Amino acid sequence: MKALILGEPGEIHLDEVAEPVPTDGEVLIAVDAAGVCGTDRHIVAGDLGVPPGTVPGHEIAGTILETTHGVEGWHPGDRVAAFGQVTCGVCPACTSGRSNRCRRPQIVGMARQGGFAERIALPTSSLISLPDEVPDGIGAIASDAIATPFHALTTVGRLEVGETVVIIGAGGLGVHAVQLARLCGAARVVAVDPSEAARDAAMVAGADETFDPGSTDEPARDLRRLAHGATLALECVGRSETVEMGMSILSPGGRLVVVGVGHTQPKLPPLGMFIGAELSVHGSFGSTPSEISTVLGLISSGRLDVSRSVQREVPLARAAEIFSQPFGPARTVVIPEERAS
Repeated sequence: MKALILGEPGEIHLDEVAEPVPTDGEVLIAVDAAGVCGTDRHIVAGDLGVPPGTVPGHEIAGTILETTHGVEGWHPGDRVAAFGQVTCGVCPACTSGRSNRCRRPQIVGMARQGGFAERIALPTSSLISLPDEVPDGIGAIASDAIATPFHALTTVGRLEVGETVVIIGAGGLGVHAVQLARLCGAARVVAVDPSEAARDAAMVAGADETFDPGSTDEPARDLRRLAHGATLALECVGRSETVEMGMSILSPGGRLVVVGVGHTQPKLPPLGMFIGAELSVHGSFGSTPSEISTVLGLISSGRLDVSRSVQREVPLARAAEIFSQPFGPARTVVIPEERAS
């Protein structure tokens, strides 16, 4: 089959590889759509240490082609979205319904071959039923670009009706966080991003106000004034300065949820203020299969409109070109050759 294969850092190319052979408890899936995430760009750049020869791609929607011994409840022809990890199923996190925290995960597209290919094999524990009302491209990106901020806002951030929410970073995760914060009852949503295009996208998604941190010499101070009363902040960038900004703008009792992944070490506020104001900082990673299913239900029912979230569809044969092109808030989705117009 054809697949995109990692080369040396900065290089990815189309090649012929062996078709995956599903083992007991797995299914073979025809990939109908695979979203291109910011993480995929870091993988191709060599930032995450993924070895050459790997097929990236963890945002996947497809159709089951074959089942194996031990598979129950799934059949050829079923449309599915994929959970981006293959988890152990036996650690405390997995057995308590928090499989995004699995202690021994295989990340799809990193430790296990991913979805920038014609077919992929996955265990049934990584499958989520894809409603007929949800297009393939939306089903693919829902597993990460939409479900990740949903998990961060609701499960980790415990968003309450009437809160002021600040979203730092209005890219693929942040722009969906704006929509979800409004859907979940936020009274006011402020989106922060240096990109004018990202700020414009955030306004279209429902932000009440946007803020350009490059427009002032003291962005934390000015954002604090703009977002007066903020009790929940979501950081989607992964840099020390944006994490510290998020902590600095919180009102007493406020929570900062860090979704952005990076390698720097931010500082806490002075302990007197941090403790006296009862501030809290949480990490948030991915989502669970049940949360992905919830997000798909919101989309299929029409409650969550993400029809603008897929910017373009690119056939697999030309998908390597994506990684040398600008990256905006809307997703690019890789599709099979036969579906390309």
